[in-house]
Amino acid sequence: MLLGHPAHEGRKVRLSYCLNLHPADSLEGLYSGLGNVTEPLHARLAPGREFSVGMYLPATLARRLASDADALRELRAWLGSHGLDPSTFNAFPYGGFAHIGLKEGVFAPEWWSAERLQYTLDVAQVAARLLPALGTRRHVSISTHTGAHSSRVLPVELDSTRRAVFANWVAVASQLARIEREQGTRIVLSAEPEPRSLTETCAALGEVFARERELRREQPESQAAIARHLGVCLDTCHAAVEFEPADARWRTGLAASGAGIGKLQFTSALAVLDPQGNEFGRRALLELDEARYLHQVTGQGPDAVARAGDLSELRAGWAEPQSAWHGCTEWRCHFHVPVDLDALGASGLSTTRDYADRVLALQLAAPELWPSDELHVEIETYTWDVLPREARGAGELVDGLEREYRHVLAVLAAAGWTPA
Repeated sequence: MLLGHPAHEGRKVRLSYCLNLHPADSLEGLYSGLGNVTEPLHARLAPGREFSVGMYLPATLARRLASDADALRELRAWLGSHGLDPSTFNAFPYGGFAHIGLKEGVFAPEWWSAERLQYTLDVAQVAARLLPALGTRRHVSISTHTGAHSSRVLPVELDSTRRAVFANWVAVASQLARIEREQGTRIVLSAEPEPRSLTETCAALGEVFARERELRREQPESQAAIARHLGVCLDTCHAAVEFEPADARWRTGLAASGAGIGKLQFTSALAVLDPQGNEFGRRALLELDEARYLHQVTGQGPDAVARAGDLSELRAGWAEPQSAWHGCTEWRCHFHVPVDLDALGASGLSTTRDYADRVLALQLAAPELWPSDELHVEIETYTWDVLPREARGAGELVDGLEREYRHVLAVLAAAGWTPA
């Protein structure tokens, strides 16, 4: 969905949702999800107009499309005939995204592996060939993780591992520069900070960018590739869980480092306010412990900070009377919930919706600081099948997605951005 602003001629917002909420390992599954979910949503929200989609291709499917020109042409033709615009891609989960027991395995293979590089380049090649589906030439964003789950790296190895990962990003960026020269499509690989990953916050990733660009100050080709083809994927759920400030430091810190926002994933986390006194909220959060996705938790108070890698770890920490969890005034959990909700019924659980609204509004207020003419905004609530009933709301999946879109469109409209 394309949006513009009368005061910002030449700048556009592309709003989409990520297909990883109905992941497919085959072309048949991909077409099924597009037909059963994406198309009905398109008909409700943008009938007769183009509709952006956040593509998710696991490694096997990305390899198939990258090596099968006929299948790729058919997909491009199908997307074009249905008015669907593949403007952004998610290359974070390598495969098996909805499988029981995935957890930290979502980070495998790590960014020091040949498999991760090949997967990312396969997605990039597919993206470059799909983008002209609607007869346009512009840029496409691809999100990925910052290197690995933190359990895979010893503390003394953090800096050296980040340097090695960044070197591989630069290698990919050089290939993206080649794709742009040969095919005319600019691709921006956007690294996504996440709690308990190699680089957890946007602030920390900005520092990595600043340091690595300084180390390459005598390498003009690398500098150019970094500036044009590398960026940050700002996930508002992840940033909220890390209690990153939702203020102008987004602009000044990242802009100063040269790490522009390549993509903004509009997502909400769960929150427990006053966990010491909010027994209902505590219990409701711990009851959401499930076997597919990671649910990292951060607690913060005047004199306390606590971190858990998953809800089971939080449960164990809370059972210790002297743990820092008891001194926190708020807990935030990496459990994506519908972005239109500010609370989960009467469960005692709140959400970080207002935080996401503020971060998006900040980006919309300064389009001159975007690293390209477009801001890609992607709704990524992939947890629908593990959400409690009160979080899913009335109706079917498409109804819930429509409510999410309506909320984000209202935030955009409040800032003057309306469908183009």
